[in-house]
Amino acid sequence: MPAAGATTVTVTVANDSGAPVASQTVSFAGPSGAVFSPTTTTTDSSGTATTSFDLNKRWASPGSTTTITATVNGASQSATPTVLGANALVFGQNHTSTPTQIELVFPSPIVTMTSGIDLSTEGSTFFALALLQNGTVWAKGSNQYGQLGDGTTTNRSTWAQISGLSSVTQIAAGQQTVVALQSDGTVWNWGKISRNGGPVDVSRPVQVSGLSGVTQIAVAPGLQAQYPAASFALLSDGSVKAWGTNTNGMTGTDAGSNNPWTPTQVTGLTSGVKSIGAGGVHGGAVLSDGSVRTWGWNRNGQLADGSTTDREGPVSAQGLTTSATLFAGGFFCSFAAQADGSLRSTGAGTYNARSGPSLTFQGVPELTSGVSRVSLNCDAGYALMNDGSVRTWGNNNNGQLGDGTTTSRSTPTALTTIPSGVTVTGFADNGKSARTMYLITGTS
Repeated sequence: MPAAGATTVTVTVANDSGAPVASQTVSFAGPSGAVFSPTTTTTDSSGTATTSFDLNKRWASPGSTTTITATVNGASQSATPTVLGANALVFGQNHTSTPTQIELVFPSPIVTMTSGIDLSTEGSTFFALALLQNGTVWAKGSNQYGQLGDGTTTNRSTWAQISGLSSVTQIAAGQQTVVALQSDGTVWNWGKISRNGGPVDVSRPVQVSGLSGVTQIAVAPGLQAQYPAASFALLSDGSVKAWGTNTNGMTGTDAGSNNPWTPTQVTGLTSGVKSIGAGGVHGGAVLSDGSVRTWGWNRNGQLADGSTTDREGPVSAQGLTTSATLFAGGFFCSFAAQADGSLRSTGAGTYNARSGPSLTFQGVPELTSGVSRVSLNCDAGYALMNDGSVRTWGNNNNGQLGDGTTTSRSTPTALTTIPSGVTVTGFADNGKSARTMYLITGTS
């Protein structure tokens, strides 16, 4: 039953011979705060009595159980249904401009989410995915390239589990591409993917050949909707591989005008990489020494190398003041969180959380400490602070800043529209083509 909302509960009363007994008074009981309507009723000629039950606990942990009890003439029978819920908020394109809880349908807590939008259709092809604590992946939305992974190309407005995946630990999405990492170190993808020497549409997850021991994945959606994204994999030996479309050098493989349809070594990153990230048409890696390497599209200075020259292989990012802990990219900018909790950015103004553009990493005045995580979508940014508060900035024409307005701003501002009593614990690892944001929350 859902964590909130009416559910019909039916009781059947029978005698020792199994025959139904009519006109029996049945009373119902449940956990504190739950609502029965009515709390007492009478069995009909078939021995059944029905009530409407509402657990009335919207933030109950998905997959937990609750107990409801029916009593007749002093005899009681209990049931322990599983609670379906959702520990996530959504706002932005195709949603409202204030954070709203998503559908209460999940049998396990949500770990992370991602979404994608085909930029060639200006948001009409929105899809979203949720990774649950039990290792399953769920999806809904547009499906013209098979990105829902259900074996069809039929759009679907309801959430459903993707079969063929288990023990998934990370998901990432592009405009029409989805990539998943399993706990055994294998990588799977579906939608518009790289296969057999070029882009193909695949409506069920298929394993990416030539990869094992993968510890992290990332996806750069690219600018060309008719091609698959550039996907990246960090291996346990600290090396990075890429496959997909190489627009503006975004695979980092020094492939020139060629596309590495199968996983190929990212130039120079053969060891020592601690984490990876991706922007719209570029990628980045944090090395074990705390330095950052970037590659790909650089028209706005998003590679932080002091230029606006595209790079087909990794270059050293400039402007860090201490060791970096993560790299996050949007379409027009990049961010690096540092070990001291500060955030630095490069690239286009407004999107980079500062008033003007830059070609190297510069400090974000409002975020000099306390940053624990950063997420970016197409043209907006989000910072989760150590105290659980959220800061948002950037373009807001679709309400993607979550502040109840459509006013864009470059200054990171605390999000005050989160429902009372709800604690944000994480962000969606959003596709860089999306103009939608998901916040992962705690449960009760």
